[in-house]
Amino acid sequence: MDNVLLKIAYRNIWKHKTKTLIIGILIALGILLLVVGNSFMDSATAGLRKTYIENFTGDIVITSSDLKNPSMFMDGIMSDPDSTIPLIPGEPEIESYLTSQKFVDSFNPQIAGAVGIRHGDDQGFSLIFSFDPERYRSVFKDNIDLIDGAFLKEGEEGIVLSSDTIKRIIDEGGAEIKVGDKILLTGINNLTGTKIREVTVKGIFHFKNDSPQLRLLSFLDLTNMRIINGMLKNKASEANLSQNEKQLLGQIDENSLFGDAEETSGIVSDTAEETGDVDYLSILGDTSKRELYRETDPDSWQYLVVKLAPGVNPSRAINKMNDWFTENGIDAKAHSWLEGAGAIAKMSNTLKIVFNLLILIIAVVGVIIIMNTLVISVTERIGEIGTMRAIGARKSFVRSMITLETLLITLIFGLVGAAAGIIITAVLGKVGFTATNNFLQVLMGGKVFHPVVSVSAVVMSLIIVSGIGIFASLYPVSVALKISPVKAMGEN
Repeated sequence: MDNVLLKIAYRNIWKHKTKTLIIGILIALGILLLVVGNSFMDSATAGLRKTYIENFTGDIVITSSDLKNPSMFMDGIMSDPDSTIPLIPGEPEIESYLTSQKFVDSFNPQIAGAVGIRHGDDQGFSLIFSFDPERYRSVFKDNIDLIDGAFLKEGEEGIVLSSDTIKRIIDEGGAEIKVGDKILLTGINNLTGTKIREVTVKGIFHFKNDSPQLRLLSFLDLTNMRIINGMLKNKASEANLSQNEKQLLGQIDENSLFGDAEETSGIVSDTAEETGDVDYLSILGDTSKRELYRETDPDSWQYLVVKLAPGVNPSRAINKMNDWFTENGIDAKAHSWLEGAGAIAKMSNTLKIVFNLLILIIAVVGVIIIMNTLVISVTERIGEIGTMRAIGARKSFVRSMITLETLLITLIFGLVGAAAGIIITAVLGKVGFTATNNFLQVLMGGKVFHPVVSVSAVVMSLIIVSGIGIFASLYPVSVALKISPVKAMGEN
């Protein structure tokens, strides 16, 4: 029976060459678009994954559960001066937990911030990451190229600037920034207000896997970053005075503290004549506690980036971590690398969804065209089908015959389209594309894009085309089964 069906299907396909060719070309073009388009998107996603996971997000990013947007580029934070990135609660306990888990390969705690940079009369801006240098290099072993100087050492204060940050400052007319130069960093937070720190440039670098976001980054030592972010171990608090204490102090204003300028203008000069040089610092009294309030908190971290062991499913690892946080009452949350990478990285994923939606619309149109063409073909064969029914062919035979014809057309031309898509993608991958702007660099996952044939795209395309063939044959089959053998033979 199967051989008979194949012979009949082949004969009908060959007999109606024009209609077969119309359907086949539509199918081949659709599969070609699917293979090339999804190979491009899969290659871009793989490039983005490599750029971000290997450079700064790891596979998983852990933050405080109070942080609404876990982007390590502080999406939404920079536009709101009153908001801050909350610290991870129970961070030492989380580190102990991660160390004990076999599915965790390595992890690194980090702090993020944004600073204004002044070098002489020139100004610029940079996003900042701070971390333990040795731990950072153990997690991200080969993500940067040092152009000059050296990377930060354990306990060393200083900044390692990206070459793009320096270029932006120089583009504004500035003098060249070299290793060993002093620069001023200015940061603003709602805990301690404006902080200005002078640091030494220790090195100049660029990321190996580049992206527009990564060009904004520079590396600062932990001490200065924590001071800028107000991550202090001891915080001064307002004095709560009783009503009696307030009455004893009386009304305090600027004049009562410092007096009128004219009245006090001669005090310093008169005193200086009598006592010689004045020790103005003694006026401040005991300043020994000043350093106490400048001491930074060594357990203050905003992000924990985690790299998983090979073969570990990230979604399962995230669920396991979040279950552990809940069980232990820790207000922390694990996120995927894509959430940690921020809005620009998510754009590529969104574009892939949009592309697949467009392909879906094209597929629906294709199904309708194929269906109509098959219906016309079935109508032209009313006599033939009626004769088959009259000599004993059952409905199941007619159904199988038309379905097999459709499947043969879709699979043959689907394979042709897939082969063409593979060849085109391979050729374009050899040639490569150079991104001419930041948008394309984000979309392509780097400056130069080399698409690779996606096996999953080819397999999925063939599954889709088989589904289209079966679905497109449903209505023509129903039309064929409604044909009356007597009427059909009368028309023959």
